[in-house]
Amino acid sequence: MADEQNAKKGWEATGEPIITDAVQKAIEKFGSKVIPYPNPAKEATIKVEKEDLYEVLNFLKKETGFDYLSDIASAHFPQNEKHLSLAYHLFSIEKKDSLRVKVEFNEEDLIPTVSSIWPAANWMEREAYDLMGVKFENHPNLKRILLPDDWEGHPLRKEYPLGGPQEEEIRSNRYGVPSLLPDDLESAKKIIEEGKNE
Repeated sequence: MADEQNAKKGWEATGEPIITDAVQKAIEKFGSKVIPYPNPAKEATIKVEKEDLYEVLNFLKKETGFDYLSDIASAHFPQNEKHLSLAYHLFSIEKKDSLRVKVEFNEEDLIPTVSSIWPAANWMEREAYDLMGVKFENHPNLKRILLPDDWEGHPLRKEYPLGGPQEEEIRSNRYGVPSLLPDDLESAKKIIEEGKNE
């Protein structure tokens, strides 16, 4: 019973919130819309709702000097109430300061594009769309960037089959099943040669 309850609980952050000058300024400007977020790596992180994301990120660039968007990381937690999350990794070149801005949402939600704030977000958002299915509102060219246009599904989501859409075919083919070879080189060569002769 306890295992079942833990399984339904989902993932939770650990660590302590870090309050930097930028985090303090964001709290002063937006109040309860900005929540300092626990981070085990002791990195300043804030959490915002998707409705406030654009306004907060625009403020962080213009008023606190985060002029560089180094990455947008996405994650899928199917057991959580909100299944998807994005973490915007911001950096101030002048201040040599970093900040992570986290937003959580569900598959059907639209997330505002920040490509008008940081042009580099264009490709980062396309990657999150392609691999995780995140839909960015008002994106100038939201289409797949790594996979073919006719690809089905989003391969970094937890429910995506490990073998892709052809998983059943791969698993039924004995040559498609990965196998471990022994460390001894001669034995490994023998197994490989025997497999070729079948």
